[in-house]
Amino acid sequence: MSRVRTRYRPTVRVFTACVAVPVAAALLAGCNPLIAPPTPETAHEAVSVSSGVVERVIDGDTVEVRLSTGGDPVRVRVLGIDTPETVAPDAPVECWGPEASAWAHQQLDNAAVTLTSDPVADDTDRYGRALRYVVLPDGSNYSAFAAESGMARAYTYKNQQLSEAANIVAAQSTAQRNGAGLWGSPCYGQTARR
Repeated sequence: MSRVRTRYRPTVRVFTACVAVPVAAALLAGCNPLIAPPTPETAHEAVSVSSGVVERVIDGDTVEVRLSTGGDPVRVRVLGIDTPETVAPDAPVECWGPEASAWAHQQLDNAAVTLTSDPVADDTDRYGRALRYVVLPDGSNYSAFAAESGMARAYTYKNQQLSEAANIVAAQSTAQRNGAGLWGSPCYGQTARR
């Protein structure tokens, strides 16, 4: 009996490695490879950038900013984080809420900031607040800074993969490891009052 030799087809494996591996890596990183990221030509359409001064801190994740273009202050819900409640009308003050709000005042009161949208987030939330990242005068992202300080937890709305999500989650992991803020005593990560 003679054996029939099958010819090895390296092109199939090369194609699989060249296509499947990057797609799998993108999915694991939280990206959807079927949605093209903004290009330099379309970035201005995908991201809104404005500057202003924080006029009022409502709590750790909501501020009012007077834009440099004038007009009434804009209420901003900070993207990528959630802080313990202090001002919700139908909810009790949560563990670490007062501390997170006090910290936000220290960081943001009268600060010159840059507000940046995220290409995957809506422009406003259901309450009419602008959904933006707040970039501090030193260029740092307030969301990541608050998470790393233990003043906020990473927050994703409707499974949206925000462009800064990985940075915020990494910052939160640092706070958890260090037992910082809401991850330490007395909350230990449990902020809801029962």
